Amino acid sequence: MNNKIFLVLGGARSGKSEFAEKLMYHSTGKRKGYIATSQILDDEMRYRVILHRERRPADWQTFEVMHGAGEEMGHILGEADAILFDCITMYVNNMLMDHMKGITVETLGVSDLTTLQQALEKDLTLMFERISSVSDKEIIFVSDELGMGIVPANAMSRVYRDLVGLANQYVARRADKVYLSVAGITVELKERGVEL
Repeated sequence: MNNKIFLVLGGARSGKSEFAEKLMYHSTGKRKGYIATSQILDDEMRYRVILHRERRPADWQTFEVMHGAGEEMGHILGEADAILFDCITMYVNNMLMDHMKGITVETLGVSDLTTLQQALEKDLTLMFERISSVSDKEIIFVSDELGMGIVPANAMSRVYRDLVGLANQYVARRADKVYLSVAGITVELKERGVEL
């Protein structure tokens, strides 16, 4: 299938979302869809969501997907030719928060990480099966690169970092281009990659 898949990575306020939106503007797809993954739980997050909405053209159809992106992707691909998935980081956060109901940070263990990894991989696999079943689509994923700082002090933060890293690697392997944004400057990584 001749779909185009892009992954845009970066840290907080790196310019990654703005770059991904510019990619979307230049997309050849006539029907544009935006997959929003942020849950509005407080005023600060509401403000961030408003800023993102104001940057998007009114004709971009918004799909709020907090969970089950694998299942939802088939429907979304039927409604849009170009899709911006913003972002993997918040999507993984939603999955982790759902799993944490009834679990304390102190009791979070290796079995939880394994369970979450399996659930995430299953969801991503289903999503990419849906993408592979269609053609002439452009899908742009946005995510944070969380692995460049110190090792987090608590188990939940370490599990979260690991899950986001695994999701990023999964998408990067399937992407045609992988971009990294730092301080508003974006470079393409995949063609510079080294495989042994």
